[in-house]
Amino acid sequence: MKTLYIAEKPQLGQVIADALGHPRRKNGYIECGQNIVTWCVGHLLELAPPEAHHPRYAKWTATDLPLKLRPPQYVAKPATQDQLDTIGELIKQADEIVHAGDPDDEGQLLVDEVLWFFNNTCPVKRVLINDLNVNAARKALANLRDNQEFYGLSQKALARSIGDQLYGFNMTRAYTLASQNKGLKSVLSVGRVQTPILGLIVNRYLAFKNHAAASYFNVSAQMMLDAGTVLAKLVVPEDAPVDNKGRIIDEQWSLNVANACQGKVATVTQASVEDKQTPAPLPFSLLDLQVQMSRQHGIDAEKALAVTQSLREKHKAITYNRSDCNYLSSEQYAEASETLAALSSLLPELADAFGQSDTQRKSRAFDDSKVSAHTAIIPTAERVDVNSMTADERVVYLAIVKQYLAQFLPEKCYQAAQVMFDVEGRGFIARATKLTLAGWTTLISASQDNDGDNTEEVGGTFSILATLHVGDTGRCEAVNISKEKTKPLPLYSEATLLKDLQRVAKYVSDPRIKQLLLARDEGKAGEHGGIGTPATRASMLATLQKRGFYTVEKKKLMPTPLGLGLIAALPSIASTPDMTALWHEQQKMIESGELTVDAFLNELEHFIAAQVNNVDLGTVQSVSADNTDTKAYCPMCGKPLFTSSKVMGCKACPFRLFPKIAGKTLTATQIEALLMKGKTGVIKGFRSKAGKSFDALLRLNGEGKVEFSFK
Repeated sequence: MKTLYIAEKPQLGQVIADALGHPRRKNGYIECGQNIVTWCVGHLLELAPPEAHHPRYAKWTATDLPLKLRPPQYVAKPATQDQLDTIGELIKQADEIVHAGDPDDEGQLLVDEVLWFFNNTCPVKRVLINDLNVNAARKALANLRDNQEFYGLSQKALARSIGDQLYGFNMTRAYTLASQNKGLKSVLSVGRVQTPILGLIVNRYLAFKNHAAASYFNVSAQMMLDAGTVLAKLVVPEDAPVDNKGRIIDEQWSLNVANACQGKVATVTQASVEDKQTPAPLPFSLLDLQVQMSRQHGIDAEKALAVTQSLREKHKAITYNRSDCNYLSSEQYAEASETLAALSSLLPELADAFGQSDTQRKSRAFDDSKVSAHTAIIPTAERVDVNSMTADERVVYLAIVKQYLAQFLPEKCYQAAQVMFDVEGRGFIARATKLTLAGWTTLISASQDNDGDNTEEVGGTFSILATLHVGDTGRCEAVNISKEKTKPLPLYSEATLLKDLQRVAKYVSDPRIKQLLLARDEGKAGEHGGIGTPATRASMLATLQKRGFYTVEKKKLMPTPLGLGLIAALPSIASTPDMTALWHEQQKMIESGELTVDAFLNELEHFIAAQVNNVDLGTVQSVSADNTDTKAYCPMCGKPLFTSSKVMGCKACPFRLFPKIAGKTLTATQIEALLMKGKTGVIKGFRSKAGKSFDALLRLNGEGKVEFSFK
């Protein structure tokens, strides 16, 4: 054998084999003349569990903390043991190896760790391929680099991987063991990314619950003109009494403006009509697709990921599905005619849109400079059988096709009119738009375009504004003052939380931490100081819900008393994104050679030791009690209630309420409704003894027992 190519995934292995030529598929690899192409299936190795380091770690004991898990040990993942063995045999026969992991730090580590595991000694080259396209692969294979150039990148990922294991295992055991002393049986899992996600859910809930509404005032005027009447908003001057969002907070000041302007001459000081265009929304990254599926079809993030996996592997219908990128390559643009032709024959219901498409139109999505380790998720040119897809697969597939097809449709075009009025020295502004060409919005709702404008003309306002010129006059017929109340940020839905996980930096008050988070995502389209990855966020949410830290009520994420208590008990460094930011700073130093992995881990172990030796769960019970029942008394006798980790009960009579019912942990809001109103609304996700999911209301009967009620 001459050269062994090790790809990160089977699909890339096939592309490399096709680029090399004369492929002959074998069991776990492909022969291409003297060369061999093989592949990992994601990570083939994982860090060994604690008991592999010391047998006594199999039992959770406080005296063993902090766990000693260094030096790290790797073990094979059982599901892919055969493929790992195949690669090991091929490495022994190789004269040279070409590392073909994804071109990011995780992809670098994924193949490097396999080479380390088998003690490889032969030379290793590196190929960077971010487009599963044969032509792109040929170009990349002609520009091999020395794998040693990427050593820092690999070490960066290694430090994060080992660090997450050290932190997660130690903190989870410390808090779980402490909770057992309080009677809790749940695993209180703590993770560098997972726990700050719970922190966001909890903080949003508490802010919503504790919001104190304040008043503000909107001032607008009806301008009577020769062409008709339009409504114009007051341009709030700099010296006006306003809140931190620029809203007027003094009613008398608003009344003074109204009295000064009503019935007076209104003079046009600025008038313009501009032709504008809105490009099609970019093709999907995984997160954008998950958000849309959750919002429009009720398909949760974890399920959406599973559906895309099936579309890619079973149906060969889409490109790589775990991408965090919204952009496409030049090679994909060159293949557009072939792809659209194949799709048009598969989806006759989209015939009108295909008829308007133009493959000569090159949208902003085709930009090699913005392609990351992968390109956006788009349909392939494969002749797939759409009728063999499940209902969810078809929904997701059609969304991906439409988002791709939109790149070849005309832009949405509209005219935007804006007029400024002066009334007694006060400025008022009126705006309106008029759609002139629907373009891509005939295929995709304009609401999906985050940068889009409202192009609906209401009441002929655009027609009136378009006739006005500087110097025209009219009359300020009336000034309206509307009193509004401030509203809290709404409770998270899965869709809004997923979007916020891309930009958690905006909630960080420390300017240094905020800048570190933003720097971490520099160059990543769509990510602006986020935590987690599109592929891991969904599984973390599922884990948090499974472990009883939050529930979903009417599509809103509601923390349970357990979730509220855990976040209250943890130090802020563990429940905020700060640790991710600080780790990024140190990992950049590791990548550049300024810091070693061991030095980073030594410091981390000191930090963990301090944390596990100072666990304080004293607030869990009080926080749970405060959020479980702030108003309610015993529904049977009216006396005060007590709470523990497992039960809420009366101090004077036998009444007891267990918050976990049929596999579902009730939220604080649901418990309060049950105690004060005697019933809840419909709650989804109960589990029968046979494991079937069902929805029901809960009621308290005359004996204070909880019963299911079905609509």
